[in-house]
Parts: sequence; structure tokens; C-alpha cells
Amino acid sequence: MRTIADHILDIASNSVTAGATDIWLDIDHDPASHLLVFVIRDNGRGMNPDGRTRVFDPFFTTRPHSIRRFGLGLPFLKENTELTGGGVDLWSVSGQGTTLKATFHMDHIDCLPLGDVASTILVLLISDDGVRWHIRRAEGSVAYTVGTEELRAVFSSEEMSDPQAQLLLLEFLREQECNVVQGNGRESGQDGMQGCWR
Repeated sequence: MRTIADHILDIASNSVTAGATDIWLDIDHDPASHLLVFVIRDNGRGMNPDGRTRVFDPFFTTRPHSIRRFGLGLPFLKENTELTGGGVDLWSVSGQGTTLKATFHMDHIDCLPLGDVASTILVLLISDDGVRWHIRRAEGSVAYTVGTEELRAVFSSEEMSDPQAQLLLLEFLREQECNVVQGNGRESGQDGMQGCWR
């Protein structure tokens, strides 16, 4: 994984694979404490106690071996958070779902860059018609939310697969990213243009 956004995409995709119909993603960066926390919660099939104890083993995966022989996503995430002094917490109940919390200390020299959050959110939103996404993105006290239900009020399923509609959605998400970064920059007195595509 080259960025934190890559980790978010990978771990959120696990929730889709686990059969979740509702997935909540919260990405919260607090510039004052230099902490970035993302939380992914789903109502998928969850894990039994044995699965929870083995989930960070790179040679363990719940996917069929014809699809993936190794489960590298969670071990890599754990390693990359711990390199910064952060970590990963995981709660899961079989048949009820899973919640994962990852914490990065963004001011640590070994911290990955945040990456393209807007593109990551777009990929998740258009990835599966059977999933309802509930996404919140915050920088300090400035935040935006986006979700499947709001999008379905604007775009039909057919339109969501249209590249032109996807481009419009990506532009909207990038504008929201700029707004939270600039808004936080105004509040903290810092340059708020970091992460903007203009």
C-alpha cells in the first residue's frame, strides 16, 4: 500500500466481500493532534473468535484460495499504523458485523501520505449496487457526508455506471475535499490548499 487511502479502499472492500449491505466509513484527520483515524463498520457476516485471533496473520484469509491465498491487507495496515506509533483495533461478532479502527500519527516520518481520498470514496460508492454507503470525512471541525441514498436521489443505477456521471461525482467529491481542507486551514491559520485539485 502506497497511501492511507489505499488501505481504506482495501479494508472497505473486505466489508463488501463479507456480504455487508450497510457500510459506515468515517475518515477523521485532526491537524492539531496530527492524528488520522479511519473507522469502517459493517453489518456483514462478522468473524468467530478464531477468525478474530488470526485475522492479522498474513497467511490467513477467509476468501476461497482460488481467489486469494494470503490475507495481506490487515497485516500491512497494522504494520503501517504501528510504524507511526498508532495501531488497529478490531471488533467483530459472527453474524452481526465488524468494526475496524485504524490510527495513524501523521507527523511521524514513517507515516504514509493520505492519498486521493476523493477517488477512493468514488470507487466505493460505485462499487456495488447492493451496498448502502454512509461516509463522513472530516478535517478538524470541518466535515462533509455523502451516502448511497443521497446519490440515488440524483442518479439512477444506469447513470451511476456512466463515465460522465462518475466524472461529475468525482469533481463534486474533490470540491468537498478542498472545502474541508481549506475550511480547516482558515480555522487553524494554516495554508488550506493542501490536497486540493484546482
